[in-house]
Amino acid sequence: MENATRAIQRLVQKAGVMSTTQTMLDLDQLCVNTMRTLAIDAIQQANSGHPGTPMGMSPTVYCLWQRLLRFDPEDPIWMNRDRFVLSAGHASTLLYTVLHLAKVKAVDPEYEILGRPSVTLEDIKSFRQFGSRCAGHPEYRWTSGVETTTGPLGQGVATSVGMAIAEKWLAARYNKPGFELFGYRIYALCGDGCMMEGLSGEAASLAGHLKLDNLCWIYDNNHITIEGKTAITFTEDVAGRFLSYGWNVARVGDANDLDRIENALKNAAGTTGRPTIVIIDSHIGYGSPHRQDTSAAHGEPLGEEEVKLAKLAYGWPADAKFFVPSGVYEHFESGIGRRGREARQKWAPSSRRSSIRFKNESCRGTGRKTFPSFPPMPRGSRDAMRPPKCSTPSRRIYRGCSAVPQTSLLQPRHVCPFRTQVISRPAVLSAGTCTSESESMPWVPS
Repeated sequence: MENATRAIQRLVQKAGVMSTTQTMLDLDQLCVNTMRTLAIDAIQQANSGHPGTPMGMSPTVYCLWQRLLRFDPEDPIWMNRDRFVLSAGHASTLLYTVLHLAKVKAVDPEYEILGRPSVTLEDIKSFRQFGSRCAGHPEYRWTSGVETTTGPLGQGVATSVGMAIAEKWLAARYNKPGFELFGYRIYALCGDGCMMEGLSGEAASLAGHLKLDNLCWIYDNNHITIEGKTAITFTEDVAGRFLSYGWNVARVGDANDLDRIENALKNAAGTTGRPTIVIIDSHIGYGSPHRQDTSAAHGEPLGEEEVKLAKLAYGWPADAKFFVPSGVYEHFESGIGRRGREARQKWAPSSRRSSIRFKNESCRGTGRKTFPSFPPMPRGSRDAMRPPKCSTPSRRIYRGCSAVPQTSLLQPRHVCPFRTQVISRPAVLSAGTCTSESESMPWVPS
């Protein structure tokens, strides 16, 4: 183990011998394998999780965060940051490892301790355990750097379309000549399961219709689901479908080729008038001698012996657990850390100048110079919440009384919203009547 550790650390110390390009390539590979092994160790220690996608897609996520993403780890809620959505939420360790290595700060005072890292190494070690910041699926606000809660397949990519619409609205409303307050991009990583869901198809169709060129989906095309080969149930031409939606489609044939991944993502950023999907052909469980490209790598720990073999395939110390080699944190700091900080610092003065110059246009289009304000409703006042007596014309309805508001139609049981009496069946009511036997019973909102 000591010899292997020294060999890894020597990769970082060869700057004086090798060219700068070669040194950067070695550091890139070192960081990618650090992400892979942290994910493997976290899942193995929890005895639960999905190691295959982090092993196969760590190069893609690393490339996006380290080389392209406009995101400041010191301020992960900066308004004009790029958004990264892990739609394949079951691969949550992939996100947690990059949040840890980039040293993203905790910023939510309701759920986190301010000033500490959003994800510490101890959090990764307690993956899927009670109270851990590394939940089985990413949870918004529980862990700073998680842009939206994901888990149900297709939910993340659909949410990313909403985020892209929001950015377009903000830019159209608040950007001024010489003052670009909003110009961020949204990236979403999805898998075969997301592509199979109808929700993702509907969202993609809308994104193509709206020409959301600030949106990029990254499709992990590994041909494996938890049941086996995707060909069992899923043989459609995904690229052809997205072309018909009006998307720009790019393809990378090797998920380990960082330069080609970077070129594809830059092509997406430079495309105007349509969203982009980058299809990346990957190997689920990459590096595992016996589980690569099999469903066994999808949703269960590799096992202690297979973990060791996979680490050896990466040139890693077989017995080292949760190992972060020297130079990895510094490399992330010199990449996303510095780039994100400079982008935010460049944006902040423009934001202040814009707010001063256009302060009277904060409500542009509303006919107001300021937003109206209303006094708060007294708390604990049942009278303030009591609805008027039923006085609408009689009509046939399915639930409640003749004056039931539309929202009550969503209630799971037949409940009259103006009384606490439960209605056992649909009723036809005359004007001004309720089914409650007690007219004096106070209304309690359900």
